Amino acid sequence: MNDPRDWNNHSRWEAAVSLAERMVARGDFRAVAFQAYEGEFSPCVRLGTQRDGQPLDGNSLFLVASLTKPVVALTVLDLVQDGTLSLNERICDLLPEWNTNEKRRITVRHLLSHTSGLPDQLPNNQELRARGASLEEFYQHILSTPLDFAPGSRVQYQSMGFVVLGELVRRLTGENLGTAVRKRIFEPLGMTDSYLGLADHPEAESILARVTSVELDAEQAATAGNWNSAYWQSLGAPWGGMLSTPVDMLTFCASHFRAGPGKSRFLPYPVLLESMVNQLPFLEDMNPRDRSCRPWGLGWRLNWVGHRETFGDFLSEETVGHWGATGALMWLDPRWERACVLCCSRPTSESRIPLIRLSNAIQSAMESDD
Repeated sequence: MNDPRDWNNHSRWEAAVSLAERMVARGDFRAVAFQAYEGEFSPCVRLGTQRDGQPLDGNSLFLVASLTKPVVALTVLDLVQDGTLSLNERICDLLPEWNTNEKRRITVRHLLSHTSGLPDQLPNNQELRARGASLEEFYQHILSTPLDFAPGSRVQYQSMGFVVLGELVRRLTGENLGTAVRKRIFEPLGMTDSYLGLADHPEAESILARVTSVELDAEQAATAGNWNSAYWQSLGAPWGGMLSTPVDMLTFCASHFRAGPGKSRFLPYPVLLESMVNQLPFLEDMNPRDRSCRPWGLGWRLNWVGHRETFGDFLSEETVGHWGATGALMWLDPRWERACVLCCSRPTSESRIPLIRLSNAIQSAMESDD
């Protein structure tokens, strides 16, 4: 563990903030917020404006998209550590409707490591969103969707696998996924500005008013069920529907460290450690190229250094993290017990390079005492 860092009067941290200011000024994104951890939490930097032109502030929320997935994964691992299920248990032994063709081979581990053979999105994804489909409807369509490959033989990012995990949590706990996440993750860690589903929330309207809108083009903005719609922000999609802040998400990341905050209020450290371990060597039928180049933990992705979706250019090989398609990035380095969360207003397809550059500058601040 590193000694707690004094973030005040730190020239490289100030340089990272200045870089973010220039990015907002030149239009890389309308708004950005970020925070880092190295023994102590940095100030949370908030730059740019909300949807109504008001400055971003501590009340602002972000739709963090697939940053949701590690949170859902740790909820599942809480059920593993308390003996409710095991990683190598077949899904069909828990959800009997999966006892058909090759789908009966899918395990909990496959779903958590993106090796199940399920698709990322359903062929009729946009149609379902346009008509305001429920999570149950998504689940039923997944049941009738064929696998793209045999479970455990390849890596393919599979958002739909997290719908199955959400249903698994619901069946095993008797609670919807949003409630289980709140009780098992948000409340123990004090993540008071994080939400997964608002359908029954008494303050849903005021919460939605705090969400920083994603910068969509005219065609995207006119599409029903888009990221800025009340439907999508309220649905609680297990693969990408969480509303949160950099402060809350950084608390989640830093709590994975042995000496991190909340260590006595979260999962046992060996469970957290296992979530960050590459799972592919345990799958004997795994494609050799995927095994060596596309490592996944349990919900966490390891840093793909030579890939355009790297989390940063100088992070240690133990670093894990996740991208969110709405313009979000989080990473944590268990070797040095460092972590960072960045959220911006522009989709990752357009903001990935600026976010990687900013991530590099933030990491540089952690490497130096200047």
